[in-house]
Amino acid sequence: MISRKTKYALEFKNLLLPIFVIIIFSLIGIAVFLYKQRLIYFFLFAGIGLIAGACGSLTILFPEKKQAFRRTTQVLVGGGLFLGLSLRVNVNFQFSEVIFDIFALVATGAIIQFVIARLIMPFIIGNAFCSWVCWDGAIFELAENVIPKSKNNRKRSVVTAFSYLAVAVIIAGGVSLYGNPALNESKRFWWIVGENAFILSLGIILSVFLGRRAYCRMLCPFLSVSGLISKYSIFKIKPVNAEKCTGCNRCSKACPMLIDVSGFVKNGKSVNSRSCIICEQCVSSCENNCLKLVPGLPWK
Repeated sequence: MISRKTKYALEFKNLLLPIFVIIIFSLIGIAVFLYKQRLIYFFLFAGIGLIAGACGSLTILFPEKKQAFRRTTQVLVGGGLFLGLSLRVNVNFQFSEVIFDIFALVATGAIIQFVIARLIMPFIIGNAFCSWVCWDGAIFELAENVIPKSKNNRKRSVVTAFSYLAVAVIIAGGVSLYGNPALNESKRFWWIVGENAFILSLGIILSVFLGRRAYCRMLCPFLSVSGLISKYSIFKIKPVNAEKCTGCNRCSKACPMLIDVSGFVKNGKSVNSRSCIICEQCVSSCENNCLKLVPGLPWK
């Protein structure tokens, strides 16, 4: 029988990630507030941490509702960023703005988000931003309920993904030379509206023909960058009861990124794929609880 002390230690370990998320985002909020001298940034990042941490804790306490709590986080945080900051405060978080900022030698929300979510956080929690915060991903997942399922699913191609990234950089660089949106409030607003409309339209069209979250899976420039780092993440999805695996392949079928999760389970290895977005749909699909999001050595 497990002692009460051991039980509390295990419960604390399970809640380690949500607690860590709250602390990290609060510290980020303080740092960005000190840099930008705007209190809204502290409340923004601290709020993201609290929502993500609270929903993350609920997924641990009520694992059967894991996906519902994850999608709640997507809607609350992603919707708040898009409606509250992008459209209302005129902050562009899309990849093009990173290039605009570089050309204009300024640091707006895009650069801050890029550094935190795509260069720092992937060392800790991989590409989780894609499945817990991204508003485009949230809309693509909501659209799954009305879009016919495609049988022509395709995995992410490094050549295709980085070609799209290169095209995005070239186009944004060209725009930067002729009226940089980073330096013009009106142009930035209409660029935000236009670019988000383009990504959402393209993403939904691709989902119809190439399967769910096709844009994220095949093209997303942010994932191309953070995927280079996510392989060294501390938290990864790992097989914890591999001996109970029946080979049903439900975990692989549940993965929106078309990762061969069952192959990792059979080999007793972490799901160490650049495409993994830590949505834990593979975890939720396993009836034998063979998978779990746990910390470990980054290189394993």
